[in-house]
Order: sequence, then structure tokens, then C-alpha cells
Amino acid sequence: MTRKLSFEKACAQFVHRYTMDHVPAWALKHPDAQRNGDPVRPGWYAPQFASDREWYENTKFKGEPGYLGVAGDCYTSGQTWPLGQWLHEPFKKVS
Repeated sequence: MTRKLSFEKACAQFVHRYTMDHVPAWALKHPDAQRNGDPVRPGWYAPQFASDREWYENTKFKGEPGYLGVAGDCYTSGQTWPLGQWLHEPFKKVS
């Protein structure tokens, strides 16, 4: 299948993905600071995928089979949670 976005363009466009390769700014804030009245979270959010490549392979972009979507949106499923779903401290990418 030919992808609607190349890997490089997808990574540049979707800066909120959370992988062990890419840590967005929102992931460095404790979930309780973002909760808006939700129950207290058990810790820090963990990366959803081991790599950006794994994220890309599990993400559909606008117009791809199975996802009509809207411009600037994507649908990710099949998260592998390589470190589990919650961490005791924020994840920091190792250089």
C-alpha cells in the first residue's frame, strides 16, 4: 500500500506522538495537572510505541483505507506500551 504521508513527513506533521524516539511537551507534565476533574492518575504517561517507525506503521492518515479522517488528523491503534502504561517519573529519551 502506498502511504498518503511518507514517514518523514508524518513525523514532522504529527508532533504530539509519544514514542521512545519522540517525547512531546505534554508528556513532561503530570497528568493531574491536565485532569480537569478526572480521577487522580497513577503516575506519568508512558510512551505508546518503542519507536517512531512503530508508531507510523500503526497509524492511518487521512484518506488511507479504513480511515477517511480530516486534514491534519490521524488514527493510531495497536499501541505496544513498551514500558507499561504508567511510569513513576516522566520518561526522558536517552540520546
